[in-house]
Amino acid sequence: MRIFIAVITLAVAATIGIADVSTGYLPEITIFVLVPVIAGTYYLGFRYGLFVAMVAAVSELVAHLRLEAGAQHAEVIANTASHTFVYVLIAALIARLVTQLRTITSLEKQRSNDLEIAKRVHDSVFAQVPDSHGNLSIGSKVAFARELGGDYFYITGLNDRLFFCIADISGKSTAAALFAALLSHSVTEALEHTLDLKSLVDRVNSRMSSTLPEDMFVTLFCAFINEDELAYVNAGHPPPLLYSKQEGSIKTLRSSNALPIGIKPDLQIEASTEPFRASDVLLATTDGITESSAFKERPYEKLTDMLYENAAAEAQDIANIIFTKAVPGNLETPLDDVIVVSIKRQP
Repeated sequence: MRIFIAVITLAVAATIGIADVSTGYLPEITIFVLVPVIAGTYYLGFRYGLFVAMVAAVSELVAHLRLEAGAQHAEVIANTASHTFVYVLIAALIARLVTQLRTITSLEKQRSNDLEIAKRVHDSVFAQVPDSHGNLSIGSKVAFARELGGDYFYITGLNDRLFFCIADISGKSTAAALFAALLSHSVTEALEHTLDLKSLVDRVNSRMSSTLPEDMFVTLFCAFINEDELAYVNAGHPPPLLYSKQEGSIKTLRSSNALPIGIKPDLQIEASTEPFRASDVLLATTDGITESSAFKERPYEKLTDMLYENAAAEAQDIANIIFTKAVPGNLETPLDDVIVVSIKRQP
């Protein structure tokens, strides 16, 4: 292929150089020499493009000297030199553009590879969510505004208890997604060492605060559900809603004076408990729900109304209803990262 391109570009350059002289000044076809010069430079490099330009110039000069014997040699040489300068200049410009294009292509390929690796790491964060645990049913809905997101949740059964965690890493960049992976590792590692919520969140905070940049933080809600009780810690996360069938009420689950994860080495946070009886529902979201156009005004009032209206539905149906309301058209790529999780104790 390279030999074919070399032969063709040389032949075309020489032919145009001779034809330009043979046809006189009109029509002016010198500009067509740029075609083999550009092609040679693009496919075979600057040196070869320069060689094609010189072949065209020499062909033009020889044709002038043979076909225009009466012409002034100085004028012929000056004319050929000006053409040669243009050919060489174009070859140099094309060579530079080709170099920049290949550099950009290489960087894009590297970026694509890096993004693919980051996506695999990010996907590994989200373990398969169980549909149920004991007499608890679980529903969830997740969508990211970009290929990678900073929202995170984790649900796992621990003997007779269910552990649930939902979080939002500030920002929507690749860094936020990778810190979500670090958060996932921190949470699972903490669970291996303690089942005390305060100690668990303290361990996660210690790990994340030593790693996160100063301008990043994590809002986090963690809970254990066992028997008829829900124990939780809320570190600055949008407060989940707890529907009580028995009381006919809905509470927002906050922890007083709680800062997000990663801001201070010591959170000084305490766990709280609430009853979690038959037909009760825990509804947790990230701010992609509360800040969506459907919920932006009076978000918790609207969420509370929707939970009252749908508390009798299955856990997955509740999650689907909230998600569909927040993301018009049930789009796979919303404007912001979205996670909705509902956990319901069966009657």
